[in-house]
Amino acid sequence: MGARGVLAATVAGAAVGVLAVGAGRLVAGSVLPAVGVTLLVVLVGYVVANVSGASGPGDFVRGLLIGLNTALNVVLALAVYGALLGTPAGIALAAVLGTLNFLAAFDPVANSEVFQGLLGWANWLLPMSWLVVALGLLFWVANLIGHAVGTWPFGSDFCRVRAVGADWKTGTFFMHGGWISNLNYLHTAFNMGCFAFVDRASGHWYIEHEAGHTLNLAAFGSLFHFVGAIDENVTGGHQNAYAERLAESNNPAPRWPNIIPMWI
Repeated sequence: MGARGVLAATVAGAAVGVLAVGAGRLVAGSVLPAVGVTLLVVLVGYVVANVSGASGPGDFVRGLLIGLNTALNVVLALAVYGALLGTPAGIALAAVLGTLNFLAAFDPVANSEVFQGLLGWANWLLPMSWLVVALGLLFWVANLIGHAVGTWPFGSDFCRVRAVGADWKTGTFFMHGGWISNLNYLHTAFNMGCFAFVDRASGHWYIEHEAGHTLNLAAFGSLFHFVGAIDENVTGGHQNAYAERLAESNNPAPRWPNIIPMWI
């Protein structure tokens, strides 16, 4: 499929996703049923996209997942920011966040480093990203506490935080070492939204790849992030997991050939 076909399929899927959530909310009269149905669709959609890969159906489902996340971000942002900032400001902020999320369905836009910077930092404002970002912040703090308690009194190398760093473009903060990082059975790195944790045994920080997961979170939401983690670590997908193939496309020199070229 050519670039225009890919773009058309992805954008069409995104439009369907937005309309589906909107229709569900109107019919149900509440956001909760729409959220529940969306969660099921995300799970099924992930499986379909994983099988389809970079193909017409795969591109459509990728767009569908972006559209679903966009609509839920808008609905939740209207409720949260409307209550905090007032209705006019809530509507304005929800519109900006929804537009930013939806634009991830346009590959030429998603490939832009400027756009990726805006999208990555937007995780702090996107309601559908908050669960993973909150857990990431909790892990970050727990790692620092472990360093303070385990390293200074007891000299534990397992608890030692060796270094910290950041991918400022996407707003991804890295921590090398520490007991949370070192629980990784693959001894590589893992991402929790705006925070990434690198195993002490790893000589590589995997900055581009982990930042790719930060972009994934903004585009697809927290449920997608967790489904991707299960696909990678529980079902044995590893580098063939759909979320991994998307994240690796943020790497200018991909380590494996079967990426989904979304962020490159």
